[in-house]
Amino acid sequence: MEPRTDAPILDAAERTELVDGLNAETLSALMRSTWTWDDRALRRQLSEVLVGLTAVRELRRGNIDCSPHVVNAAEARVLAGAGEFITDVLGPRLLAETGNPFRESLLPLTAATAELTADADRELDRLAVDITGHVIERNEDLATIVPEEQWKTTAFEGAVGAAKVAYSAGFTLSDTEYFAAAGLGAQALATATSPTDDSVDVRHCTLAAAETTGSWDPALVKTRAVPTADGWSITGEKWYVPGAEDADTILVIARTTGGPSLYRVDRAAAGLTVETLPTLDESRPLARITFTGTPATAIGREGAGGRIMNRTVDKATTVLAGEQMGMVDRALKTLCALPPSCSDGDAWRRFTRDVAELELLRQYATALWYRAVKYDSSDNLDAAAVAAAMAHVGCSAAVRKVALRINTVVGDLDGAFVNTLRVRARATDLLMGGPALAHERLLERLGI
Repeated sequence: MEPRTDAPILDAAERTELVDGLNAETLSALMRSTWTWDDRALRRQLSEVLVGLTAVRELRRGNIDCSPHVVNAAEARVLAGAGEFITDVLGPRLLAETGNPFRESLLPLTAATAELTADADRELDRLAVDITGHVIERNEDLATIVPEEQWKTTAFEGAVGAAKVAYSAGFTLSDTEYFAAAGLGAQALATATSPTDDSVDVRHCTLAAAETTGSWDPALVKTRAVPTADGWSITGEKWYVPGAEDADTILVIARTTGGPSLYRVDRAAAGLTVETLPTLDESRPLARITFTGTPATAIGREGAGGRIMNRTVDKATTVLAGEQMGMVDRALKTLCALPPSCSDGDAWRRFTRDVAELELLRQYATALWYRAVKYDSSDNLDAAAVAAAMAHVGCSAAVRKVALRINTVVGDLDGAFVNTLRVRARATDLLMGGPALAHERLLERLGI
């Protein structure tokens, strides 16, 4: 690639100002000004742009050990994406002055998208030279491989413990079930009860919340709970329940006249049927659970099930982000251990450039994951909800792209490894409703 001889259209200060100034408030106001607010394709673009801007801000803070070429490439690429989004939103209003209040201030960015894209490519070329011959390693605390015999303890030691176990599960591609209890059941119970409540052994529980649609929207809960002389009775179906066969306790979201609520059901209770479903990832079974007048015990406040579901989604997607980052790291480490011969110059350049692209994805997603874990450990629930939703969008996209591209970079990878990686990546991406719902969930958390 030829070196640049012209001055940049946007200098460093202008780029910094744009990264800091483009946010949920300004970009959603832009959409409202053009009557594109209900355009679902543009709403998804908005979500992607907001996730990207957040990742760049986190990378610029320097909390992650990564090359400056990663930061520069991410900034240029995200701003180029923002410029294209703004162009799509403004449409013909970009061509001529029609009184739109945002056009003039955003024109420089829309004019710079080609230059920004070229800058990102140049930074990735430099990154490719930097990482040549390097094995992808981690030295951060969260990216620590925890032995499986310690998972049942470490996974329940707060957000950091769950993150470490999730990362370990992803990196090793382990079949050991941890998510049902640590990612779902324990999180729902902690949201619903006091920290001293020991009525459920959290290490052997799961949560049954989603129904046939797979959505985690409390408004779609149809399973019903009615009071009885001894407590409650539940009737209905739950789908996509992990760990149901081995759980001693199943926590259930069911609807009452007071709204969705949380209940405890013994695995051996009458009227409860667990059917293991044919699933994409056979190593991580999912079940359909049928309740027919099944006795249950209420947990927490009646009508609090919506809050419990939403908070559990935030916690669960943060845990899944850790597993996804473990898979991404394992994939890149595997690639870097199998480089082509240096004597084949073209193959070597393609390989290092491809690895640079994947390294950019990895660091971008890492920034979002670390941010989500940090906020998950805080008392700021609104910020934690947004951070979790962003991490789920960013880390799901990263693991999906890495899994799809891995053996186009190196063609002789072990087929079983590649297939396991792809299936596990898809499963973590879809388990909480899938990408379309994940983007809308983020916008909802942002109040958009």
